[in-house]
Amino acid sequence: MSPVALRSLLLAGNLPVSTQDAVTAGANAAPEAVRAALTAWVWLAVTLVLAVISWVNGLQPSLAAAFFAVSAAPALATFVVLPALNTGVGAAVVLSAWLVSVAALVAATGGAASSLTVGFVVVVAQSVALNVWVAEAGVAVVAAYAAASAAAAGHAALGDDFSAWAPMMVVAYLALAAAMLAGAAGGVSRAMVEQRLAEVAHELRTPLTHILGFSEMIERQVFGPLQERYVEYAGLIRVSGAHLLSLSNDMLDLSRIDAGRYPLTLERFDVREVVTEVIGVSAVSAQSKGVALAATLPDDALPVLADRRAIVRILINAVGNAIKFTPEGGRIEVRALARDRALLLETIDNGPGISTAEKARLGQAFERGASGLGVEGAGLGLSLVRALAALHHGRLSFDDAPGGGAIVRVTLPVLATE
Repeated sequence: MSPVALRSLLLAGNLPVSTQDAVTAGANAAPEAVRAALTAWVWLAVTLVLAVISWVNGLQPSLAAAFFAVSAAPALATFVVLPALNTGVGAAVVLSAWLVSVAALVAATGGAASSLTVGFVVVVAQSVALNVWVAEAGVAVVAAYAAASAAAAGHAALGDDFSAWAPMMVVAYLALAAAMLAGAAGGVSRAMVEQRLAEVAHELRTPLTHILGFSEMIERQVFGPLQERYVEYAGLIRVSGAHLLSLSNDMLDLSRIDAGRYPLTLERFDVREVVTEVIGVSAVSAQSKGVALAATLPDDALPVLADRRAIVRILINAVGNAIKFTPEGGRIEVRALARDRALLLETIDNGPGISTAEKARLGQAFERGASGLGVEGAGLGLSLVRALAALHHGRLSFDDAPGGGAIVRVTLPVLATE
């Protein structure tokens, strides 16, 4: 049994387990009604335009209308409770409307694999903009994500019927979340916004740990046999929770780096050991997708002076990104070598590759390649790789792999001298 499952078993038995207290109490500052109303009107117009564009491009009228109704519901809820938006009830109605709207769309468009999962970012951004229940919103997002993923397993996917609409909604969600955070930053400092995001990421960890542990216990049928369908759903919840935990960790690390609060702990070690460790951790994900994963390492030791944990995170994110975009039957090679007095960590795949235009912007937060639509993730993995490399005075770059695919290269001046 994993440590996560053991922790949850202790909780189930009402045994004392140390958990992190809330970082801060929720503030009750009232947002500006004009700004909230303007945001709602803009969102209503955006969702209508996207539905019309999708309908013109061949989406069934009934499906376009349904997508518009569900995606526009939070704007309508905002109008209804606008006079009481600065109260707990008003804020709860708006946040609940966003949560239900995004969860319904995620469940209808593929569940855990839906690109619309980025819409959950809007829920967190809305709570930050309202300056209320930030931690609670994060916990609710976890539960809604797991529920939407489980619900999606019970019905047939919509196929390509919504392919023209979903990519536009992803952009709209991210733009709206950015606008909400920018608006909130108008009344508070940027540091406070970053602190709120860090609090959300931190608060997600404890409930996610419990979700992962309990779902693993159900999947392993610790307390007795279950129907196969329940075991299948428990596995889905575990996978979804693991994805959100990874996203939470990335958000927290990025916020710490931006705030200058990510101190490096430099130590001397053989980087070949780290590569081997990451290959072992990532093997299950690669095998489940039918992707061959291997490492090419020098025969002699490759000593470096760096933050071991940061190097592990760099490789895990780079390899995880390659696994996402490499098709079934593909291959991924991880290389570690010394060149020009620097350490090179290369992740080479034979996936769709990276266009010249995308190479210039990949590695920025929430940026994803054109082939990333429909693949889970929020575009934070390579952003964290770039940030951690910069802390070591290194850089992230991209190149074309021989025969097709991409090379994600991290260059770090961390080679240890004798």
